[in-house]
Amino acid sequence: VGGGPIPPALLDRAAGAGVPAVTTYGLTEACSQVTTGGPALFCTRVRIDDSGQILVAGPTVAPAAAAADGWLHTGDLGELDATGVLSVTGRTADTIVTGGENVAPAEVEAVLAAHPAVAEAGVYGIADPEWGERVAARIVLRPGARATVEELGEHCRVRLAGYKVPKMFKFSSDLPKTKSGKLSRRSMEG
Repeated sequence: VGGGPIPPALLDRAAGAGVPAVTTYGLTEACSQVTTGGPALFCTRVRIDDSGQILVAGPTVAPAAAAADGWLHTGDLGELDATGVLSVTGRTADTIVTGGENVAPAEVEAVLAAHPAVAEAGVYGIADPEWGERVAARIVLRPGARATVEELGEHCRVRLAGYKVPKMFKFSSDLPKTKSGKLSRRSMEG
């Protein structure tokens, strides 16, 4: 899978079938790979700026793509742990700003996807005159599964900061996707 995060359900299917899978992070401007499930690859440097954006530098970064200081601003959000292992949390363009707080939809989607009744979840922002945006979620349930808005809200409340909990849930038979299979956040409200 390339071009986006691998859905947890696909990782589970691979594990269930005995197929080893390793998550990696990379982008074309950095010769494809930056990490392979651990610290940055040889000669590659990774850091997180004050906004949470992943920056990459090194000889594999295309000079035309890097800023004057040599760092490539990826447009991806992430965190580095104490050992230098990178976790990608979302895209800067997808960030929901609610009441001045930033919410990465991928973080909320992962929490929702961990609910036993949820097959897929898509999280997006909807305009709000008081908060700027409100967090909303579109949910696809597993065949035969049931869940209520209250159950999903409680599931999120015990795992997320209050401002990250969706204020609106919408149940759906599917999520809108692009031709390449990525979640189409622009089409979520429909």
